[in-house]
Amino acid sequence: MVRPRQRIAAAVAVFAALILILLAYREDIREIPDRWHAPFLNPEPASSLRSPLDIFSTESEPPSGLHPIDDLVSNADENFERLLKRQTYNVSASAAAYRERRGRHPPPGFDRWMQYAIEHDCVVIEDFFDQIYRDIEPFWGLPASKIRGEASSLPNTIRIRDGKVTKSTDEWLFVDAYFDMLKDLAHLLPDVDVPINEMDESRVLVPWEDINELVSRGDKSKDLHILPSMTTFSSLVGSTDLPMLQEWLHEGPYWNMARNGCPPDSPGRSADIDTDFSTPLKFPPKWPSQTHQGFVSNWTIAKDPCVHAHLRNMHGSFVEPISQSTTTKLLPMFSGSKLPFNNDILLPGAVYWRDEKRFSINSGRIPWRKKRTEVLWRGSASGGRNTEINWTRFQRHRLLSMLNGTQVQMALEAEDVAVDREADAFATSGRKNPHNFPLPDQNLYPLQSLSQDLLPDWLRSLSNAAFTWLVCFPPRKDYGCSYTGSWYRHGQSMPLDRMFRAKYLPDVDGNSFSGRYRAFLQSNSLPIKATIYNEWHDDRLLAWRHFVPMDNTFMDLWGLLEYLVGHDQVAEEIALEGRKWAEKVLRREDMLVYVYRLVLEYARASSDAREEMGWVDKLDGI
Repeated sequence: MVRPRQRIAAAVAVFAALILILLAYREDIREIPDRWHAPFLNPEPASSLRSPLDIFSTESEPPSGLHPIDDLVSNADENFERLLKRQTYNVSASAAAYRERRGRHPPPGFDRWMQYAIEHDCVVIEDFFDQIYRDIEPFWGLPASKIRGEASSLPNTIRIRDGKVTKSTDEWLFVDAYFDMLKDLAHLLPDVDVPINEMDESRVLVPWEDINELVSRGDKSKDLHILPSMTTFSSLVGSTDLPMLQEWLHEGPYWNMARNGCPPDSPGRSADIDTDFSTPLKFPPKWPSQTHQGFVSNWTIAKDPCVHAHLRNMHGSFVEPISQSTTTKLLPMFSGSKLPFNNDILLPGAVYWRDEKRFSINSGRIPWRKKRTEVLWRGSASGGRNTEINWTRFQRHRLLSMLNGTQVQMALEAEDVAVDREADAFATSGRKNPHNFPLPDQNLYPLQSLSQDLLPDWLRSLSNAAFTWLVCFPPRKDYGCSYTGSWYRHGQSMPLDRMFRAKYLPDVDGNSFSGRYRAFLQSNSLPIKATIYNEWHDDRLLAWRHFVPMDNTFMDLWGLLEYLVGHDQVAEEIALEGRKWAEKVLRREDMLVYVYRLVLEYARASSDAREEMGWVDKLDGI
């Protein structure tokens, strides 16, 4: 017989266990402030929906194949199959693909490079290396001695001589990571100097006209009918030009420089940046250009501010970057990411190489069926120097506002002419809606949740998004921020393996690219990606096959989420295909193969004998 005292003790033990569980999972408790209170005093109202699936019914769900995203997924699958057919398995086939795509003979050492790729089970498709040639081709228009002179004079440089690697500094984590990366390859690489960009932001921004002229000069040296007379690299000897006096520009709106990297006839070239941030953010009145009924159809164009000039006023990199140190002269600077018009030479991001828990898979993959139907985001309010004046123009703030049911409800009420008394009270209280996201438009993106007057409630049932740090300027030691603290909740930091319990993981830029992207791709969860930054792996990943692309305005966010939640099997297939492909082409071995190829091309462009250098085997028909 159980005594009363034992019952009490058991009840206390159960209660204590529940408290421990709640503490362990405290970052999942939603503490979004409502419209009337400062943070932490009131959570956002609970959703009236039991599940995000409640807005769907058999009658209301769109028939398979009629949604524009179905077309995009089908096209991506077909493009992927065509890409796989271009895979090469031996040096002769790879060299032929190289000559056809590049218009030159491969660099010396190409045969050893291919052997290395084969030995490490790398997928070799010539398209995978297009970024290398977008980066290196302008340097063929400069004297090789000038390239060497600039490279040898820049700080934070990694040097390779006679198969050994050294570094000029121990002060920067990025230099350490790339030193470690190149150390694994040094015995295979020619002598070369690799200057590393120690900043998050890209550094080299040459006017479009100058780059176009340099590429045109380099193209004149392309002639496949001339066989290489030098098939090996020599030691890095010979005269070098004295480095030019570099002028590093630190002041002024970054966009005023950045737009010079746009083609003269592009929308971005003639667009001025806003200087008055007191007005609501302006969004395109129609679907963003180059989309398929509002959804991203060309990932390269979707990232390009030269095409989408409105991005200059809704991304922190242009509104006010956290730091700025830019040259308008071409020099060899190696970076982990860059904007489409920057001229840095891309390496795999240092955070991808370093085994840090916050950027790496550290546990087993959770099967899709065991994940929560949830959109989850955690991170700091980074993306530039957000201030009381300009914070409504920042991309991460916009994302979290759009995932907050209360803020969306406020925006809808503000739009409604027949505002209720509460809305009137809010309007007269002196606090104004930040107007930092687009209002739902049923003509552009028909939403089932909106047609049922449930969009705010639906977001409450689906979203778990919070800042871990508001990054206030001027900075404060605590979390708080006077101008954004009433709009965003504080969420506890969350390790990646906890984030991977959610099905949907939005991923947007911070101060530069997002270092969690590779782990998201490997996780069995579905990355929803928006970025204006280019990375080394962009040519390896296909939107709608390996990840879901999102327009940088985020106008398509709610439409994307409704489609994915309502088409769970499609979402699962993209997530699993992304994970399987990442395990084939985004490994550390794949990074090394990319860097190996990059250094061969960079070393050749830096050599006085570059026009005579190359690799040849059997050149039938040449």
